[in-house]
Formats: sequence, structure tokens, C-alpha cells
Amino acid sequence: MYLILLLINLAYGLKYRILTFIKKIISRGEEMLKKMKFISVCIIALLSVVILPNVIGASSTKSKIPVSETGFDTHITNNSLAVSPDEQIAVVSDSREQSVLVYDLTKGKLRKKIDGFGSPRNIVFIDGGSEFVVSDSTLGTLRFYSTKNFTLKDEVVVGPGAFGTAVSPDGKILYVNNQAHNSVTVVDLEKRKPMAVITGFAQPRQGIKVSPDGKYIFVTNFQGDKVSIVDAATQKIIREISGFSMIRGISITADGGTLYAANSGRNSISAVDTLDGNIKSEIKVGREPYGASLSPDNKLLFASNKADNTIDVINVADHRVVKTIDGFNEPRQAIVFSHDGDRAYVLNRDLSIARVNVKTFSITDIIQDESKKYKLKRLRSDKVGTYLADQEGMTLYYFTKDNSSVSNCKGQCSEIWPPFHADNIISAKGFNKKEFNTIIRDDGQKQTTYKGHPLYYFVKDKQAGDINGQGVNNVWFVLGKKVFEE
Repeated sequence: MYLILLLINLAYGLKYRILTFIKKIISRGEEMLKKMKFISVCIIALLSVVILPNVIGASSTKSKIPVSETGFDTHITNNSLAVSPDEQIAVVSDSREQSVLVYDLTKGKLRKKIDGFGSPRNIVFIDGGSEFVVSDSTLGTLRFYSTKNFTLKDEVVVGPGAFGTAVSPDGKILYVNNQAHNSVTVVDLEKRKPMAVITGFAQPRQGIKVSPDGKYIFVTNFQGDKVSIVDAATQKIIREISGFSMIRGISITADGGTLYAANSGRNSISAVDTLDGNIKSEIKVGREPYGASLSPDNKLLFASNKADNTIDVINVADHRVVKTIDGFNEPRQAIVFSHDGDRAYVLNRDLSIARVNVKTFSITDIIQDESKKYKLKRLRSDKVGTYLADQEGMTLYYFTKDNSSVSNCKGQCSEIWPPFHADNIISAKGFNKKEFNTIIRDDGQKQTTYKGHPLYYFVKDKQAGDINGQGVNNVWFVLGKKVFEE
């Protein structure tokens, strides 16, 4: 069965690439198209005779498949974050990007960008953190990289559609969801060789977890909104849990008794008894929850709300939302806790990492590529002294009639005083970076705040350094020394 599925996977990927190539030259005329069809047939015959037997017989192979311009299932978007066991580095990806980034967590800086992917889906560390593995649904491979020098060590073909991955507790087996063929591939990590294929799923994507004791694998099925429970020993589906709505991230408690699942379709987290499969609690959270990540002590659950740019912190004991943390940028399933549970790492849309203090429920800093940061300026005028401007030098203002973190400038007012917003801010000297946050206005726009003051431009400022809005109606002022020293 495994060999058949592997052949199907490879054939599917080959067909996908040949059709894409043929479409490119179809406009060149009927005669050229006939020639390419003939060439395609020859290529398929050659591959079936030479390459496929080598793939089946080898434990791993270096992929020769070119990155497709359209990718594989590119309408399905996910990101991934993996933190090394020693918490020195983090590796991140977004399926819309053809590269992965490696961050130095101790220095808070980008260390390496690794190119050459099609649709990178998931990242996990293996072998005590000496290597990390990236699944790619377009290339249909697992790529093994050295943590020491970030070089490609090995590559295993599992077929187009490789999404979520999970490592067994003993570190010997890697389970790979295959969205294209509704299967899970079982990979021997010591031999770097696929050893079995488990079938019977329905669009298994990112969500896959192994129980702490290694006895069960929990696989999310996006089609049908259900979770399949697989017996690791027999590699058979023994139970299915349904009742979800656009299921996303899942987590399993340390005792294996409760499963938490994010329902982006009904803005909730489901708490499920894994023994009887019944949903015992439904926790209302923000809009479009994607992540459901348990802290190491299983006392807290972080639910990331993609549409609200927030994380709801849930007390596991009574299923209450005890805090909502804002300031994120489209957080999805990529949330990782430190071993001691004091910190959490959350991946943003732009592949920056928000580091969260779990005790205070606040973002302490943002780790990102310096070249993508937004640099505010600190200007000075004889009239007003030191004040804040955007990176182009355009003056920023605050409105005294605003409430804390709430804009009261709406309608025509916002046309005269346009809201200012920027992600990845580097604060100007004298302004505390931690005091910059993002709010969602009533009209749906994002707006940056400083110490709770929403920030604005003034339409009559025409060039850098203009401060024509200062003192207007005695309610509009530049963000000067008086404000940031409050």
C-alpha cells in the first residue's frame, strides 16, 4: 500500500509540473504543443524506468523537482515556528514565502535566511536539537538541516501535499500529514526512510499531535471538521471526534485526557474528552481563532485570534478567559512556550516573533529582520521642543478627547486627521518601545498608540517637519516631551 501511495504522490507531482509547463507554451501554437506532449510522454517513461525505482529503494534522496511558480495548494495558508531545545535559536516559515528564517533568540536578531522552498509548511527539531526538519507541500519532501551551520544534511521524498509534522516522544519517528492523498506518512528518523502510510483521513493539514506517552496520534481533518485518533502500535484509526467548525490548531493535555481545538468557524475553543469523544466545554474567544497551545504546566491555554490580532489567555481549571493580549499581527497556530513556561513565542504575519511574558501577559519585545523594521524619528522645533515623527519625518499628533487606546476621531474628523499605523516599530530615542501598541478602530483600520494615545497625521502638513496641527482647537498636539514623560 505504501509503495502504491508513494508512486501516486510522485506521479501527481510530475503531472502537476508538466501541465504547468505545457500551459506556458500553449500560446506558441499547436505544432509546439504537440511536440511538448511528445516530450512529456518521453519524460514520464524515463522517470518511471530510472528515477522511481531509485526513490523507492533509497532511504532518502536530494530533490530535483523545481519550485513551481504556482506551488501546491497555495490557497491554503499556514505558518510555523520551532524553538530549539536550548532556546538559542528559532526557525520560522510562512507557506506564502519560498524561504525560512533562522533567528538568534539570545541576540534577538536574524541569523540566516534559507532559500529554495516551494511551500514550506511545518518545522520541528530532532535529535536533541542538532537538526531541524522542514516539510514542503510543493516539493513533496522533508528537508533536514544542521542546527550548527544550517546546511542541508538530507532530504526525504514523501510526495506533494506534505503539511503538518509531529515527532514521537522517543524521537525515533516523524509523522507527516499528507493533504493531497488523505494520509499520514510514518518516517523512521534513524534510517531517514518512510516506513508506512496510514490512510483514511480527509484533508489532514497542519494539525497533528502525538500523545505524551506516544501511544496515540491525533490528526485533524479539515474536511468534515473532525479529529482522528490513531493507535501508534497498530497504525489504525480507532476513533473519530467530530463537532468542530473550521478546525485549526489542537493541543493535548499531559495526561492525554483532554484535547483542545480552535474553531475558526464559530470563534471558540472546544475542550474534548478524548475517551468518549464528547465536547465537554465550549470557550468563546476572539475572531478566527487558529492556535490552541497549552503551557508546560497545563494551567494556561493560549488561543490566538487571527482576525483580532490578539491572544486570549484561558485558565484551564475553569475555562475562563483571564486576559486578552494585543499587539500581534495575524497570529495563527505558531505558538511555542519556553520549558519553564515563563515565556511564549508567537509568530506574526511578517515572520517576526513576539516574545511574551507569561506572568504579566504582555509582549516584551519583537524579534525580526532589522531591514523590515519601521524607524520612527525624533525631531526638534523651537516652537514645541522635541516631538515624534514617522520614518519620513511627517509629524505625529494625539487627540486629547480620545480615551485610552480608543479613538474618538471618526468620520470627517479622520479625513482631516488620518490615523497612523506601522508594524515592527523601532522607537526614536527617548520614546519607550514597549509603550507602542496597535488598536483596531471602529472602522476596522489598525492604528498605532503610544502610552494609550492613538496617533494621527494632519492633512495640512505637506512636508517633513511641518507642525501645522499643533494646538488646533486646543485639543490636537504633537507627541512631545510632556507626553512621553508622563
